[in-house]
Amino acid sequence: MHVSGAVQPRSPHQLCLDENEPAAEAMRSDARVPGAFVHRPVLDDILVTSWHRVDDRHFSLTARWPHDHGYFAPDHSRHPLILTAETIRQAGLLLSHAELGVPVGHHFILGDLVFTTHPERLAGDGGPTSLTIDVACSDLRMRAGALTEGRFDMTVRSAGRTVATGYSHVTVTSPAVYRRIRGERLTARHSAAPVPPCVPPRLTGSATERDVLLSPTDRPDRWLLRIAPGHAAVVNPANDHVPGMALIDAAQQAAYALTAPDSFVPYALGTEFHRYAEHGTPCVIEARRVPSASPGTTTVEVTGLQDGEPVFVSTLTAPAGRG
Repeated sequence: MHVSGAVQPRSPHQLCLDENEPAAEAMRSDARVPGAFVHRPVLDDILVTSWHRVDDRHFSLTARWPHDHGYFAPDHSRHPLILTAETIRQAGLLLSHAELGVPVGHHFILGDLVFTTHPERLAGDGGPTSLTIDVACSDLRMRAGALTEGRFDMTVRSAGRTVATGYSHVTVTSPAVYRRIRGERLTARHSAAPVPPCVPPRLTGSATERDVLLSPTDRPDRWLLRIAPGHAAVVNPANDHVPGMALIDAAQQAAYALTAPDSFVPYALGTEFHRYAEHGTPCVIEARRVPSASPGTTTVEVTGLQDGEPVFVSTLTAPAGRG
């Protein structure tokens, strides 16, 4: 569909920030992107640093991957897969707000997020990694000059070399529509109740118990989602549901645990979201090996369920590992 009513390019200093976000906290010395535009309240979690409009459907962005972040830091000198997912997410949100007319305060429904990386190019060298991101927008639907649905295809490069390609598909709703969709769940928040026991961090690729998103059950291929309170990199306390990034990370941890003690280092991930993951309702995470499309690889399918209904399905592919 033709893009109509797209917002004209604006320099970052002209942007209006969320009225609840102090200007001094919204900007970092090396970032020109308001936290409200990427839905990240913590400054160090902002990965995308600038953007430039090429034409109505194409944009060029820059990003920075940290080397000393408490959650996104490289593991064994390699940037984690979740960092690519979060970069694609932030790039789409930024363009929706800054260039495609979506007001801050509108809600995004992530339909799917798919990407493939080049693992040999994801090595961290002890410092932050500078990136460029080419974005092509398609299937755009606009209403009153604002995006209501669209797809963002991205090519992520470091030092001129492609490190990842992928896309996300989003639907945008106004606060009024979102209130009707969510109903009484609109006020739900992550509980501060005691966190259930976790799977050993070494089985999930996690640095600490606080980062583990899986609690064991009586089956080696099934877990319950667990989230430590106050973990802002995983859950924004203002969210009325479990964020998609937390579910993607839980899927990766489940794939690690299922394939242990073999080495499972995924280079490709595709996730389709079917419904919201609700606070206060057990979310069952199940993993199983499935046939791989490429020889010499291992593929794991991870499904999240609440009340017996699928919340998301993730497919992760890694080079075939050895114990």
